[in-house]
Amino acid sequence: MSCRRITLVVAGAFALPAAGAGGVPLRLEQRLAPPPPRVERDAVRFLSADRITGDQSRKVVATGSVSLRQRGAAITADRLEYDTETDTAVATGNVLLERAGDTASGPRLVYRIAEGTGEMERPVFAIPKTEDRRSASRGAAERAVLEGEDRSRLVRAEYTTCPVPRDDWVLRVGELEIDGARQVGTAYNSTVWFLGVPILYSPWLSFPINNARKTGFLAPTLGSSGRGGFELALPWYWNIAENQDATITPKIFSKRGLQLGAEYRYLRPGYGGQADVEILPNDAIAERDRYFLGFRHAHQLPRGWRLAVNAQGVSDDDYFRDLSTRVAATSQTNLPRDVILGYGDEYWTLSARAIAYQTLQDPLAPVTVPYRQVPQLVVSGIRQNVLGVDWRLSGELTNYRHPDLVNGQRLIVYPQASLPLRRSWGYVTPKLGFHATRYNVSPNGEGFEDATRSVPLASVDAGLFFDRPWDFRGERFLQTLEPRLFYVRVPFRDQSRLPNFSTAEVDFGANSLFRENRFIGGDRIGDANQVTAAITSRLVESATGRERLTATLGQIYYLDPQRVTLAPGTAPRVDNRSDLVALVSGQVSPAFSLDGGLEYNASRNRARRFDLAARYSPEPGKLVNAAFRYTRDPVRELNLVKQVDLSAQWPVTPSLSLVGRWNWSLEDRKLIEGLAGFEYNAGCWEIRAVAHRFITATQQVSTSFQIQLELSGLSRIGINPLETLRQNIPGYRRSDEIPR
Repeated sequence: MSCRRITLVVAGAFALPAAGAGGVPLRLEQRLAPPPPRVERDAVRFLSADRITGDQSRKVVATGSVSLRQRGAAITADRLEYDTETDTAVATGNVLLERAGDTASGPRLVYRIAEGTGEMERPVFAIPKTEDRRSASRGAAERAVLEGEDRSRLVRAEYTTCPVPRDDWVLRVGELEIDGARQVGTAYNSTVWFLGVPILYSPWLSFPINNARKTGFLAPTLGSSGRGGFELALPWYWNIAENQDATITPKIFSKRGLQLGAEYRYLRPGYGGQADVEILPNDAIAERDRYFLGFRHAHQLPRGWRLAVNAQGVSDDDYFRDLSTRVAATSQTNLPRDVILGYGDEYWTLSARAIAYQTLQDPLAPVTVPYRQVPQLVVSGIRQNVLGVDWRLSGELTNYRHPDLVNGQRLIVYPQASLPLRRSWGYVTPKLGFHATRYNVSPNGEGFEDATRSVPLASVDAGLFFDRPWDFRGERFLQTLEPRLFYVRVPFRDQSRLPNFSTAEVDFGANSLFRENRFIGGDRIGDANQVTAAITSRLVESATGRERLTATLGQIYYLDPQRVTLAPGTAPRVDNRSDLVALVSGQVSPAFSLDGGLEYNASRNRARRFDLAARYSPEPGKLVNAAFRYTRDPVRELNLVKQVDLSAQWPVTPSLSLVGRWNWSLEDRKLIEGLAGFEYNAGCWEIRAVAHRFITATQQVSTSFQIQLELSGLSRIGINPLETLRQNIPGYRRSDEIPR
């Protein structure tokens, strides 16, 4: 015979903190996040069961599918006794406590309503995945103690993010305290077990149970490199305030000694910045003290003004080459000390800047020390469509200082005006400019004197647009044909007696076809009487508007010989036409893309530069890149670059992916940069291992090994190789970012 369902509504406060709810993940993160909003609770409770007996003034007994609910929390059990004199509820038999999606189940729950305290025997808890939690988690304990509003304690507990029945990794704690009000968890006698092996122990841990920052030790990092040996670092994170934090990192190099690093960050609505310091006293190999100092600051000032500071310094030229495993760091040659004050609005930008450098000298090929610019004042303005004319003005006043070269000041004023005439079928844009320069130089033995230079510049840019529909294999495309002519006229000015403070010749390529000046920097204005002829064709999908293929062919025709050179004694260009430039790029298919470029010297019947890169990626996580690079010195007839570059990320099983890169110099017959490794994603844990080898800027070989174990929802142990992978494999994606 079935029992009739009975529901009892009881008024009163009944706060039910969930055992283990949201408080176990040991993730120490350095990003700012407000605590989640507190759940509002109602004073009304609902008790329902198959049978309810007893005296409501003394004791109530509910049996059969018991459910006690209130806003934000619920208890279900086979049987529940409520003693009104002690204000205690005892639930037994298949007890399930649920709050905000988190659940805890056990054989027995004792809860004192007025005090908000209680105990659950042998709880098994489950915490679902949410926006604030990257993964679901679960665990169990011998006993859960509810110690009042938002506070609980687990005795001899286990925690993991692995799904049932897997326990690939488990955090076992002697005791775990959870303070929901402060969103803080404290664990005592904690051991992390991985595949049945203990890998980490701590007698005491304090951690946030949400995404808030928390002072404490981060996971250690370890690895090895050829120049430093075995490396072990133990970062300590300091949550100073809502807008400030710091990370202090002692790091041991087995071959060199103990390095101490610190990073301090601050953030306010109007400004923010970061200070870094690394100190390695008495390097065992270099036999000297070594350090790095860095400071960056950006400040938004009133009325459109802004301030920025970027300053770096190291103890010696080999600091990065000896102590860094990143190509970008080892190739640094000039460390800036830069301060800039700027202003910008709709029409004008102004800046005042002072910049100097610490130059890291290469013993094999000494680097030229750049000029200090103390100060540099720059102004530029633009007004468009004033009586149909676009106006532009740029100006600069710079004081150049150098310990060995000529010093002086340079003033540049460069007004320009253009008249854009546009139609749907094409455009014509004539342009005029006048470049005026004044030099004041200090007495020197190099023959430079105070001088002025005035150069008018004129150009005309014109193009046409043609298109036609095209059907190919059942797909509809729009094919375009876009011829373009660009004429430049700049008269010759003798500039051999002018100093060169900051100018270099632009390396010829696709970006040089439509330039008015073949030099960049302001000290040289190249004479020109030339026409660029180019044509571009595009293949556009009619349905989506996506460009599937773009091809460009262009060449410059010199009507007069060029005479201005960068330095006295340098031979000017004598050919009557430039190299032929060809470019092609496109998404040939959803999985295959192609980019290529060619500079071809027709008079010598040889290529000066050739680049070809292809990518095959049928789906996320499956990726193969292949590239060939070739550069030839047209003067010395030598091959400067001749390299093959292959990189890939490819899964061999649903969980295991291989990663690698091979950059080989065919000219030198040696490896420029190589990488080999793997990623294994077991769902609740990942491991990444990478061996990396490259040649530094001083032609020295740097070798490192990076391995990291990531326990989802807990911590990362080891040196993070993700930055190395992204730099070496274009298009690389983390295994946990790939849809499964």
